[in-house]
Amino acid sequence: MSDLTRLTKAELISEIERLQSKYEECSDAGGNGKFDEDELFQLAGEIEGDELFLVTETGRFVFVNDGMLDQLGYTREQMMETALPRIDRLNSRAQWLGRVSRLKQADGPEVFDSEQITQEGNIAYKEITAQYVNYRSRNYVLCVGREVEEVEEVSRPAASVRTREETLLQMTSDGVMIVDTRGTITQTNAAADRLLGVAKSEVIGRSCTDTRWRLVDSAGEPLGISSHPMMVSLVEEQQLFNRRVDMLNHDGSRRSLLVNAAPLHDAGGELIGAIGCIRPFDDSAERGDQLQRQRTLQAIERDTIDLVMHGGSEADLERRFCQLLVRHGDYPLVWRGVTEEKDERLHPSASAGSQSDYLMKVKIRYDNSDHGSGPLGRAMKTGEAVAVADTLSDPTYEPWRKQAERSNLHSLLAIPLTHDGRNYGLLTIYAQDRNHFAGPELKTLTLVSSLFAYGLATRVQAAEALAQRGQAVVGEKTLDALHANVTAAVALFDDRDPFRCTSANDSFAALLDEPYKSTGVEGYHVTDFMYAIYHRDFYQRLHEAAEGDAMIGEDDAVFTDWQGDEMRWSWRLQRVPGEDGEDRLLYIAVRRDAQTGAEDSTVEPDSAGNDDSLQLVVEYPAVGPRSKPETRRSSFLTEGRISSANAATMRWFNLADAVEGQPASLLFDHAVFVDFLDALLVTKESGLRVALPNPGGGSPLACRLFLGADGKERSLCLVADGGAAA
Repeated sequence: MSDLTRLTKAELISEIERLQSKYEECSDAGGNGKFDEDELFQLAGEIEGDELFLVTETGRFVFVNDGMLDQLGYTREQMMETALPRIDRLNSRAQWLGRVSRLKQADGPEVFDSEQITQEGNIAYKEITAQYVNYRSRNYVLCVGREVEEVEEVSRPAASVRTREETLLQMTSDGVMIVDTRGTITQTNAAADRLLGVAKSEVIGRSCTDTRWRLVDSAGEPLGISSHPMMVSLVEEQQLFNRRVDMLNHDGSRRSLLVNAAPLHDAGGELIGAIGCIRPFDDSAERGDQLQRQRTLQAIERDTIDLVMHGGSEADLERRFCQLLVRHGDYPLVWRGVTEEKDERLHPSASAGSQSDYLMKVKIRYDNSDHGSGPLGRAMKTGEAVAVADTLSDPTYEPWRKQAERSNLHSLLAIPLTHDGRNYGLLTIYAQDRNHFAGPELKTLTLVSSLFAYGLATRVQAAEALAQRGQAVVGEKTLDALHANVTAAVALFDDRDPFRCTSANDSFAALLDEPYKSTGVEGYHVTDFMYAIYHRDFYQRLHEAAEGDAMIGEDDAVFTDWQGDEMRWSWRLQRVPGEDGEDRLLYIAVRRDAQTGAEDSTVEPDSAGNDDSLQLVVEYPAVGPRSKPETRRSSFLTEGRISSANAATMRWFNLADAVEGQPASLLFDHAVFVDFLDALLVTKESGLRVALPNPGGGSPLACRLFLGADGKERSLCLVADGGAAA
């Protein structure tokens, strides 16, 4: 042979081909040139048997004689590509490696039983005699086998058991896979082969984590040793149930499988492997439960939509919604909590479920205390849903843990009920099992909660609109009374820029220049005529009133007209409801320095008494600006008290000597006073001149009403001059 270092690439290839052809010439016809069957039988010595094969320490075939090929039905090429543990049911890879270890230390051969799987899937029962040999400078395991015609009497029970196991293995519809302690597949049934999509000859002897099976986790990564159910069962020696894995199809799609796995032990308790049962997820009981749960969630969503669209009042909606969730979801407790002003507690508004008594035994807050830092408190403060997988282990649920355990409430979901930035309380759902609120269920419950919040919002807004319509009626009466009886400038404006005037009386028009003084300003924007008004900052004041709910104004404002003359005004600007449900800005202004003598609205009651004037002070109750008209009137007439009255007032109303502390209803007949009272309740702080109906049926009293000089926030002063009273 020439020097290889001097050969070109083509010459080197030619030399390799020559050597290969020379090697083939030295080989026998069967392709086993470096193994001689006669030499191997001589090496076996006195061992009896017609089948002879030579394997490596790992059990891989390197030589098989014709007798064994005829018996098993494989071709020589097929045998050279496999190993003994792959076709021997009684000798797994782990058992074989243990046997080889013993053979290395023993002086003689070892005899063992073998059940070899033929090409047709039948079982060939054999007795194998193996010994560790050195043949042609390499170490092998030389095996001589003989076919066992009859099973000995002592071994028949075991063979009978194996037959039953084999029958069960092949009859079950689940795929069954058995691995040794190293995770090597030693046995499968036909169902497992079909699920894996690989022939049995390609399965036996390979690792259960082999990439040929294309098993992946939820992220699409190949299923490794630490996540494969069979390997986990081997390492932890624990049973695993319904572990879901995915298998990639050739087109890239996924097929879901459920795997149950359990460790296998021999009679002495030693771990010898693991067994796994594989089932398509679509055929599993878990899949059936999932489909049933999906139908339940669809029913919850469908019925919630119907309830929101066709339900009754707010109270009816919340009650029926809680019952709906309990009925479909089998939840032990569902409730809605609401908040109250100046109170950081959650108050149950509606509840349903077998554990509703739980709410009577716990207190829940949303402040920074221990009872306010739990899951429900966090949901209220953050405005985001909070799920608790296990109430017994969650550290923030400590204040309620014992009671939750007694009530068997092990997981919960708290969802804030918000719509258009407004909060309508908190919906809380409890479940008896742990880790309940996840996946599709969490998504559906979040969706129906938003629908529920929408339903609450529409009902609350409808109730508020109804109340506003009632207040709008009062507002209309108020404006009518102001237009007819009060010498004040009154106007209504839209509550947003550019502030269109919707109504104004003659006194307001008198403040304007032409042509608005003659034609009026209804329908005009304030920017059209604002420079004609003596109040130069009127536009800015409207902006200020529109941005808040509080009334603004001044009692003694000084303004200078275009001629340089100073004027003093009392004015108020506040938000009031309109008849169309939209808020308006009500403007009332009174000229305080244009009156004379007894008509000056700055006159205060004379507590010492004045026989020529009616002077009266009435203490009235605090009544909310959005309360119902009948509530406002009733509260004023029944709870209002006379604080003081002079002699002229006593004579005019035919009152007794002692009236302090008596109801205000002594002064007025309700049927006569009702229209004036509506105006009075709205304009009580304006310092206006009003015509007070005469309870005796005579001429009206020309009166002034303003806040009393005593500085009390809720006192009315009525002053009438003597001439008018007469």
